[in-house]
Amino acid sequence: MTFSSLSIPNLCFIDDLYQKFIDDPFQMEPSWRAFFQGMHLGLSQSIRGLDQEQRIQHLIDAYRKYGYLLACFNPLKPPPDIIYALDLKTLGFTTNELNVPFPTCNLLKEEQAPLKDILDELKKIYCSKIGIEYMDLRNHELEIWIQNRFESSFTLRKQQKILILKDLNKAELFESFLNTKYVGQKRFSLEGAETLIPMLSFLMEQASLSGIDEVVLGMAHRGRLNVLANIIHKDYFSIFREFDENYINEEFEGSRDVKYHQGAQGTFTTSLGKNISITLAANPSHLESIDPVVEGMSYAKAEISKKDVIPVLIHGDASFSGQGVVYETMQLCKLNGYQTRGTIHLIINNQIGFTTNPEEARSTPYCSDLAKTFNCPVFHVNAEDPEGCIRAIILSMEIRLKFGCDVFIDLNCYRKYGHNESDEPLFSQPLLYAKIKERKSIRTVFFHNLLRENIIQEKDIKNLEENFKKQLQEALQTTSPPVARKKPQEFIPLSEMDTKISLKVLGEIAKGLYTYPSDLNLNPKIKRLLQEREQMLQSDPKLVSLDWGTAEQLAYASLLSQKIALRFSGQDVCRGTFSHRHAVLIDQLNEKRYFPLNHITESQAECAFFNSPLSEYAVLGFEFGFSLASSKALVIWEAQFGDFANGAQIILDQYLAPSEQKWGIVSNVVLMLPHGYEGQGPEHSSARIERFLQLAAQDNLRVANCSTPAQLFHLLRAQALCPIKKPLVLFTPKALLRNAACRSSLNDLAAGRFYEVLEDPLLEKDAKLLLFCSGKVYYELILEREKQNQQCAIIRLEQLYPFPKNIVQKILAKHPNASCRFVQEEPSNMGAWESLRFAFDELLGTKSAIEYIGRQRSASPAVGSYAVHKQQLEELLKKAFA
Repeated sequence: MTFSSLSIPNLCFIDDLYQKFIDDPFQMEPSWRAFFQGMHLGLSQSIRGLDQEQRIQHLIDAYRKYGYLLACFNPLKPPPDIIYALDLKTLGFTTNELNVPFPTCNLLKEEQAPLKDILDELKKIYCSKIGIEYMDLRNHELEIWIQNRFESSFTLRKQQKILILKDLNKAELFESFLNTKYVGQKRFSLEGAETLIPMLSFLMEQASLSGIDEVVLGMAHRGRLNVLANIIHKDYFSIFREFDENYINEEFEGSRDVKYHQGAQGTFTTSLGKNISITLAANPSHLESIDPVVEGMSYAKAEISKKDVIPVLIHGDASFSGQGVVYETMQLCKLNGYQTRGTIHLIINNQIGFTTNPEEARSTPYCSDLAKTFNCPVFHVNAEDPEGCIRAIILSMEIRLKFGCDVFIDLNCYRKYGHNESDEPLFSQPLLYAKIKERKSIRTVFFHNLLRENIIQEKDIKNLEENFKKQLQEALQTTSPPVARKKPQEFIPLSEMDTKISLKVLGEIAKGLYTYPSDLNLNPKIKRLLQEREQMLQSDPKLVSLDWGTAEQLAYASLLSQKIALRFSGQDVCRGTFSHRHAVLIDQLNEKRYFPLNHITESQAECAFFNSPLSEYAVLGFEFGFSLASSKALVIWEAQFGDFANGAQIILDQYLAPSEQKWGIVSNVVLMLPHGYEGQGPEHSSARIERFLQLAAQDNLRVANCSTPAQLFHLLRAQALCPIKKPLVLFTPKALLRNAACRSSLNDLAAGRFYEVLEDPLLEKDAKLLLFCSGKVYYELILEREKQNQQCAIIRLEQLYPFPKNIVQKILAKHPNASCRFVQEEPSNMGAWESLRFAFDELLGTKSAIEYIGRQRSASPAVGSYAVHKQQLEELLKKAFA
């Protein structure tokens, strides 16, 4: 192997160094600086040898690419006077040529102009208060379109400028009113970034002009109350009431959440009288976690309405550049099953993250640099230049609508106060806040500009102020009306749902499942599998033995035939990680895909399976969001291995478990988490049952661990059919997928239902020993019982939460003299034991407390040696019957 200094990794390294050289040559190591200076010297000399048009075209392209580095978009920091890439000498020109006429290459109306005039025009376009990054997007059509639009003149009409002033007036006065009335209370003020409100207002105007009537909005704390009040039009009284420390919101029974986390729905009426429906998604303090949720909601709403729905994400600079879920979410932007035709991203760039300076928070020059990874255009705008900000939002909407891509606006601004209103920023950024203290408000600067332009009179400005202050004061003095409390959901056990389905219907839907086009060249193993499954369903219903995969597909097919849509995503879900599902059949010659579940009946509901990127956090967030907006569909996310769900822990902790209690929103999303100890090591054994049981309270989740195909069939149907929506955490097997003992008859599907507990058919009363267990270990226990010729009853807990207390109590009554043991595969500090032991203690009392059988406490979920795993299993099985 020969070494080349021009290998791909080295070229990437050199390109990265070159970008740093362009930004600031003197931050470079001297030898590299000399290298690039020499390169530029050679380049400038070669440029001088070109003809005039080629030379000037090179200069124009340089400004198009690097002009943003000289733009005045930071209100607190002036740009450099010059950068190396745009130095006249670097570009192959001399000062003696400033008055020499050159071709303008259509930049100016004249065919030729002095070089200095061309430079002035380029600086006016690319180095004013808007900086734009749009070159090298790998989309020539998009680059040319942006170039033509950005280099053309732009002016706002008088009425548009007045609209900006009205929005700035509401934005600033709302914050100052709160600051006066609720001194020191947290509100995460928008002051210093009030331009966000007119930007959102014009975004709605542009959406309406394009025929779009729905927007889904996600944002963190800063400015949230302002957006609620002035964009979504939540009434001021309701917002003020939540500042009252003695006020108890009784809108619904739950813990509620702080006011700057809550979501809302509202209507924005445009200047032409058209209405835009806006949904602001509720979110926790994990700032960027809302990103995939909003994308999922937008996708689902667009699927249902068959219209374009715009997702808008408002980020913070520190969180956008620092949190990995942003990258994970962006990775979805062009993928089938996830793309939302483009998202508008607004980054509120406070230039500080709590107390952290930018140079401590990221390794890139700009907080928006992630956009470059996905070839998205970026506008850097100055919050103190509202007209430039509006131009950026209009262009962003046009780009999104025409090209269907994400667009980023880096709104450079500042925080007037600290991280919150009780924080003291002078402790950590004294020099920065000395500058901020000197700034005039954005509204003040803007209305003085309008006065100079003779667009508005001082009396008009005073009227705007007085009228809005009066409106706020009246809202403050409003008497609290009685609140109509929403009735809490009445919990319905899934075991009460009628999920049986006739043998005739099962036979009909099976035809769709196992019939495929004659010209589909299937893999011989798959062809044989389909034939075997088809033959199963044609046998005696009492004798037929259905495996897990067959029962699962029949559940989906039956629901689709009942017009209940299905969306299933996750890593490798089309085939199934353990090659049991085969929801998509692939032609072995041309890789053409065929989805049998889309061919069940002529009038069936839609079905979609999507192999997701290797992400748990963003993908589960997306599916959670999808389920909120598409509550009638069965939405399933499957982890490749159940252990991997810990990559989505923030979604589990902050959304899935508490969303109904915090925000009054419900989801019926299903988590399928492969679980089971088979000696595959610490990361391929445990789906962390204990974590979900810790999160379970107040009937917020359903947690199940089925042990038969029929139980899975009925549980999935019950979850989809139940009118009371709750997330379902379902631990699914691996080894049992092909275990000959793990089978169900066709009659079990046709006549049964979901059972929260399965009793032992061999010993239904008067046992001396009761072994309670859940999931796969049941099959190992029955083999050990047969081996030892023991007389005991093995009881399966199919539903772990809500704990089936009444059923277990009845079982205990049938065996009054039995000693009880709980058997699990997991270590004692994991699995279901530590949660369920308290439920058993309540039923049994301390004198006959249930005994634990399982592995000892462990820091790791499982051992990495199959031999040790097998030894542990043998020990616990022997102990269970000792």
